[in-house]
Amino acid sequence: MKVLVTGASGNVGSLVVRTLSERKVAVRGVVRREKSAAALRARDLPGVEVVVADLADEKAVPALLDGIDAVFLATGNTADQLTQEQQVIRAAAAAGVRRLVKLSVGGASPDAPLTLARVHYAAEQELASSGLAYTVLRPAFFMDNLLQYVPWIDSSGQLPLPTGDGAMAMIHAQDIADVAAVELTSELTGNRDLALTGPEALTIGQALHRVGQVVGRQLSHVDSTREEFLRRYIEAGATPEYAEDIATLYDGILRPGYGAAITDTVEKTTGSSPRSIDDFARDHAADFSPTGATGS
Repeated sequence: MKVLVTGASGNVGSLVVRTLSERKVAVRGVVRREKSAAALRARDLPGVEVVVADLADEKAVPALLDGIDAVFLATGNTADQLTQEQQVIRAAAAAGVRRLVKLSVGGASPDAPLTLARVHYAAEQELASSGLAYTVLRPAFFMDNLLQYVPWIDSSGQLPLPTGDGAMAMIHAQDIADVAAVELTSELTGNRDLALTGPEALTIGQALHRVGQVVGRQLSHVDSTREEFLRRYIEAGATPEYAEDIATLYDGILRPGYGAAITDTVEKTTGSSPRSIDDFARDHAADFSPTGATGS
């Protein structure tokens, strides 16, 4: 079989590509930029074909589905995200692919407080009416999200984020990729909606403490305001619209503990327990080294 993986250079998409390659499944990985394609080709993964394409281009997308049996759909948080996902879903349905696995979010609805959740809801409506067999993945807060904030860690090891003492069932991105790989290659015919979490609910402070214990560095969390987060996140390159969404997620959803529920879906699907924050720390020890934090 052959699987189309969109967002093949992303946090989850790149892991799906690698996981499928390791399982000797042929992959067509789609990226938006030639630079990303070159980096993916440089990994020299067996059975992986890399293609540069604009998923929002209605004329370009159908050719990507030639010879494809299943699709992993993940797109970036861009202004044309919904258009990209709609184009892929429609092309996949026209090509008669066996299954589409979509990376989504929890709380997707037409009146969700987050723009990204409303976008995912609209894409899911397209998927539900497409006639495709599908799986929707709804992961909890990614442990990997912590990596983008390493430069924010100051000389004393403190990281400011507006999450308070809200606990969240953090998940390792590799567990998401493992579930996706199972779903993409299974013989299931029905539709599935899977909430994915790690093995425990942790506050940001607890997570950082555990990471610090593994990497040999004192790390801690200090609560910050929504306004301070917005300033720093926009300065780091986020658009104001996306920054507002993430601030709402942290301050309005994670702070009250709405992300703390734990599921056993990863273990039921893959046969293995989900990775812990300690596993994540061992995987990224170099990223959390003192030289990785510049502070400001």
